[in-house]
Amino acid sequence: MVPTRTGVPGRLLRFLVAALAAVFGALLLGGGAVGAQSADLDSTSPEDGAELDAPPTQVVIQFDAPVGDSTVTMTCLNNPFGAPNVDPTVKGADGRTLTVPIRVPMPAGRCNVSWTTLQPNGGDGARGSFAFDVLNSPTPSPGDSTPGASTPVSASTPTPTTLAATEVGGSDGTDDGSTVHNAADVSDGATWLGRVLSTLGLAILFGSFVLIVSAWPEGPEYILAVRFLRSVWMLTFAGTLLYVVALSAAVNDESLGKGLNPATWLDLLDAGWPGRAAVARLVLVVATGWVVLRPERVIDPTTQLPALAIPTLAVVTIGLTRTGGDLAVLGVLAGIAHALAMAVWFGGVVLLARVVLAGPGEEDLVQAVRGFGRISVAAIAATVVSGLVQLYRLDGGSLFSEPHGRVLVLKTVFVAIMLFVGLTARQVAQQRLDRAPDLTPPTADRLRRAFGTEAVIGLVVIGLSGWLMSFTPPKEPTSDETEYAVEEPFVDEPSGVDLVVQLSPARVGGNQLRVRVNAPASNLSGLVIDFIPPENSGQGAVSQPIDLTGAGVAVSDEDHLPLSVAGLWTMQVVGTTPTGTMTSTQTFRVATAEGEQVTPEIEPTPTDAPVTAPSTTTPIITAPTG
Repeated sequence: MVPTRTGVPGRLLRFLVAALAAVFGALLLGGGAVGAQSADLDSTSPEDGAELDAPPTQVVIQFDAPVGDSTVTMTCLNNPFGAPNVDPTVKGADGRTLTVPIRVPMPAGRCNVSWTTLQPNGGDGARGSFAFDVLNSPTPSPGDSTPGASTPVSASTPTPTTLAATEVGGSDGTDDGSTVHNAADVSDGATWLGRVLSTLGLAILFGSFVLIVSAWPEGPEYILAVRFLRSVWMLTFAGTLLYVVALSAAVNDESLGKGLNPATWLDLLDAGWPGRAAVARLVLVVATGWVVLRPERVIDPTTQLPALAIPTLAVVTIGLTRTGGDLAVLGVLAGIAHALAMAVWFGGVVLLARVVLAGPGEEDLVQAVRGFGRISVAAIAATVVSGLVQLYRLDGGSLFSEPHGRVLVLKTVFVAIMLFVGLTARQVAQQRLDRAPDLTPPTADRLRRAFGTEAVIGLVVIGLSGWLMSFTPPKEPTSDETEYAVEEPFVDEPSGVDLVVQLSPARVGGNQLRVRVNAPASNLSGLVIDFIPPENSGQGAVSQPIDLTGAGVAVSDEDHLPLSVAGLWTMQVVGTTPTGTMTSTQTFRVATAEGEQVTPEIEPTPTDAPVTAPSTTTPIITAPTG
């Protein structure tokens, strides 16, 4: 006769699954609506590519539908300050028109305009850019030798066009030809929720299977246990599906609704190992349904190997969220060990609290509690050791100075509390169950409350682990070991922009440019770097838009950036976030083609060495930060 324990019928868990499914459906429907109503660009004035005899008095951007909060950024190549002197952006009464009045005429040369919009309800909007050329202007350019003169950009100093950044798929720094962001560099609310629900469910399923195999082979005979595992699998599938949908939308800079298209999920294969792991996790979670349908497969010798291998591999994908940086192989092994040990610890605790200790029972329940006490010791030790390895590798001594480190400290505090509660619960279990022939109601009730408290703290820890993925670790993983002659940090607290610009060899001729964005993790737009030559050099400025929208690394070809004169240059960075716009400058020195520095006493003169213009067909390559 099959046991039918009914101490805790699992109504609360079924209610939770139904509620989460409703939230998931609302998110998907909402994301679809957002994607369907997104406004598209209708026209611009001046038009993209226009050549103007005189500078415009305003820039107008027209959309085919009303837009919400919007940001417009302009960068003029020959302006000494990069951005022209403009008034705040004005939105028309119809909500479809953005107008930027220009106070002072911009100098002759190329002007780039970048715009970002949100939908009226605050949902994801769109972004874009266009450019136009001013042929004549009363405002002098930095290269003008006569005040008030107006000349176009020097033909000997070609200006690079906007180049689309190409994300690198793997942590080895090789270009895989994709045009998506690395999955380790994107994070939003939907991605966090899906990741947490998926991790939570997989940990419970794997920990439950390990406990059943090692200490409670009678478990699959209980209807309560079977229903519990199936409910958890439904939660796991919903969370993993949401995770894949949200992640595929994020790496493509698209709305959540567009991520519902299964064809976009294949883009995750080009989004680094975290993206590939997400696709593999979804496949393995679906396959785990075969095990959950008949849990006795994990103890049947004929099916035990595949029944345990499938959920094990699914948990392994959790450990592939950080795959680059120093000691990368050790980091991957530590991440996998941490995920497996955490699942054994947390999953076993949840099964005890929700099923084994749901009510009084016979000796097999006592053996289950005792068996978990034995296996959990090794699981706890492995969790702590592997966590310390990752802490050293990713954060080092920056635990309190960086957001990633501070969240990690908070997570560590909760892990310590969970460990204390867990050791106390095991001590109580040993005292109550020592030589006990069965599980009495008072003992079951007391142990259930103790292990239940431990499980709730574990849930908080998993939530904090998901939050950590939205921050870049202080010890940023990178495979680029090039020594750059110029390295200038740019940090702007109001806008939240934190980046580093590197240049090599900093000599006249072609140079390699590398830009590392540390923050923000996303929602960065209009990132442009202007290189302004020395005063009175007779040369035009060089501007390089960088198509990074968040934390990441952009690296050009070795001779991509042309610097045509030796002396003291000015490097200006312009970038926009939802909290503001950063416009910051730094100076750096460019040596002659032979490597000689031009001292301040020597007037810089243009070099006769030819300058190679960067190819507009060679994209800047971007690599992940985490």
